[in-house]
Amino acid sequence: MVRKVLLVMGGTLASRVLGLVRQAVFNALYPDALKDAFNVAYRVPNLLRELLAEGAVQNALIPLLKSLSKEEAQSFARRFAAFLLGVNLLVLGLGYLLAPFVAGLLVAEGSYLRTPEAFAQVVYLTRLLLPFLLGLSMAALFSALTQAEERFLPYALGPIAFNLVAIGLMALFPGDPTALGLSVALGGLLQALVQLPFLRGFRLEWRWHRAFLPALLRMGPFAFTTSLRQFLNLVLTNILTRYPQAAVTGFYNAEVVFQMVLGLFATSPAIALFPRMSTLRGEELSRFLRGPFERLSLVLALLGGLLTGLAPFVVVLLFGLFGPLTPENRAFSAQVLAALGFAVLPWGVNTLFLRGLYALGKVREAVMASALVFLLNTLGYWLLKDAGLFLLNLSTALAGYLGLFLYLFRLEREGVGVGYVPPYLLRASLAGLLAAVPGLILGSFLRATSSHGTLLPLLLGGGGGVALFLLAAWAMGLPLRALARGFSAGSRGA
Repeated sequence: MVRKVLLVMGGTLASRVLGLVRQAVFNALYPDALKDAFNVAYRVPNLLRELLAEGAVQNALIPLLKSLSKEEAQSFARRFAAFLLGVNLLVLGLGYLLAPFVAGLLVAEGSYLRTPEAFAQVVYLTRLLLPFLLGLSMAALFSALTQAEERFLPYALGPIAFNLVAIGLMALFPGDPTALGLSVALGGLLQALVQLPFLRGFRLEWRWHRAFLPALLRMGPFAFTTSLRQFLNLVLTNILTRYPQAAVTGFYNAEVVFQMVLGLFATSPAIALFPRMSTLRGEELSRFLRGPFERLSLVLALLGGLLTGLAPFVVVLLFGLFGPLTPENRAFSAQVLAALGFAVLPWGVNTLFLRGLYALGKVREAVMASALVFLLNTLGYWLLKDAGLFLLNLSTALAGYLGLFLYLFRLEREGVGVGYVPPYLLRASLAGLLAAVPGLILGSFLRATSSHGTLLPLLLGGGGGVALFLLAAWAMGLPLRALARGFSAGSRGA
């Protein structure tokens, strides 16, 4: 298990680092107006991403695949892949025709992206990006097939291939909107293709399989959750386009960092643990979850605090590697990242406990709890739409904590004791807040405009933040060894 967790984390780390490089190249080689148009268009394939890709396919199919014999699982995979390909091709055709309508929903009236030239560019990029959904959908299915066998290398390689293709095309054709759109579309397709060699004897088979109905029924609740999540994304993108130029790009710059932290320190361990979790119930599952939770909480609390305190310096260091950011891009990115730092801990822990519900087969309960979280998060965005990007994105943190306690409540109802979570989480949160203080103090009188100018503030603020965190954790009786051992030791302890 330790080796599997490390493999997933290593692949995720490589992918996230390359993702940061991709975002830095993107920020350096394209003007703010084109970047905003691209980021709006990129939302369109993401509207169905979790329904036809990561969320529904992986979470719904892995338990099903594990319940089938090897021969039946292979037969199901060939037939379901053909079915999924057909659905994607239909969606691509409809998406191409409806691109102007969907873009109109995403871009607010009165936005500078509503000018004829800018809006036409959003529609053009939307159509170029649509094959990205097909690539991700097939890649998610291939990953589910190998993860069900507890083989994680293909899952790790896919995103690496995507980022390499995207970086290469952007670097070869700087400023070209066509190359920018194709960089993502072709990268997504390659993410699926690199996994094919790992699927022994795989081929498409256009026939019905008796497991289709159970599979679709498992995916149904995800469709409901996804519709609400994508409603949230639609509302958020519409709100962001009301802000001045570079606000959309600033948000997605910050989201890349936020997702990198969650992907490496929350999603990767949860993915590696999920097949084993699916075999446990009651107190066995409770004991299994406790070790990873305690270690995960400390790491995420520290990282979230550091991101909040050091946001301006992190933004310039990561996204100004290949050229200076515009002042607007820099300011908006830092505001959003500082707010999302508060969301790292709750959303990271949610990843673990939500999979606990899926492992128990309580999909409906997990879906309803998630649906409530998304609706309240959307409401928070709408109520704070004119409050500035920092307060706007604090609603994500609040929704994350709400979701966490809803998931804990559901686990308790299923006989999985998680009473150890709230007191431990409170102490970790307080230590994380202290980790932000040195960075906030430095940021009040230091300004960084170039990557090399961020090194000293990051060292001082980061070192001071870690020291305060460790001191607070020690004073509150938190196990400091958990921070050093990380998730590999957490899995061994579980």
